[in-house]
Amino acid sequence: MSANVEREFEAALEVDDDTEGEDESYGSGNVSDTTSISSSILAYEYENGRRYHAFRSGKYALPNDEQEQDRLDMMHHIYSLLLGGQLHLAPLQDPHRILDVGCGTGIWVIDMADKFPSAEVTGTDLSPIQPGWVPPNSMFVIEDAEGEWTWSKPFDFIHVRGMAGSIKDWPLLIKNAYESLAPGGYLEIFEAPVFDLLSDDGTYNDKTALWRYYSLVREASKKTGRSLQLDGKFAEHFAKAGFVDYDVTVKKMPLGAWPADKRMKELGKWMALMVESGFEAYGLALLTRVLSLPTEEAKQLFEDCKKEVMNRTVHSYFHIHVMVAMKPDSPAVSKMLNTAR
Repeated sequence: MSANVEREFEAALEVDDDTEGEDESYGSGNVSDTTSISSSILAYEYENGRRYHAFRSGKYALPNDEQEQDRLDMMHHIYSLLLGGQLHLAPLQDPHRILDVGCGTGIWVIDMADKFPSAEVTGTDLSPIQPGWVPPNSMFVIEDAEGEWTWSKPFDFIHVRGMAGSIKDWPLLIKNAYESLAPGGYLEIFEAPVFDLLSDDGTYNDKTALWRYYSLVREASKKTGRSLQLDGKFAEHFAKAGFVDYDVTVKKMPLGAWPADKRMKELGKWMALMVESGFEAYGLALLTRVLSLPTEEAKQLFEDCKKEVMNRTVHSYFHIHVMVAMKPDSPAVSKMLNTAR
């Protein structure tokens, strides 16, 4: 299956050497609040001062407390900036049913419900942390994305974002999504397939705290069977499931306010603010549970990483992939493709 790949900022990002007048706090604006759904049935687990989900305990290594909810809402804003204010790249026309797998705080679901008021938008997650007051055309379901998919009606659009580290079998997830889509429907997966940083000038190297952090967390996630490092075979997975017209948009996401480019600098500032809690969110449980790193050593590593981001000595960035695939709008085409494989 051929893939159409569009890359943004293929050239190296220029470093901004002018630090005069920079606000090193990167802002302190409020992030949208979310109110947890109260439940006497689902309990939570607490560890190292953070709260984690109890339903299917251990499947998701990140916390779900208010601090993490703020970070997730901030990431939603960052992703919107990355996509130029868009909520998706799939060419949707008039969707009637939309599914967000692993919806977190539900902010994407709410925004999509507002954008498409005639559509029914559903979000699923392991944690009941979504707000109670939502648009009338939206709803949330506590569900395990790795379990059996039993939707009674097909969807026109299925959205998956930030699920790396939560999924053991990506081909199965993609297959389930394919079977749950209506003909002509779209699946969009938004991930950083490589859980590591890139640098054009060598400032990100094995002498940095960031290098140690990403190496250790990557190792720990691999040991759990739900690696943060994806296998790079998504074109193959999409094709095997039966999808056609597979496109990939690759975007650079800088970590810190070091770029000279104005838009990249803005993204980098937000990312620097996000990792104030992000390093701990991704690393605390994995490093202490899986690698048995002492809690204080892990927290010191998080602090060292934050210092490197804030003082702009490491000029690093991520590659974000937005992968969009369409289910054939003709059952005959789908049958022909599957027979050919």
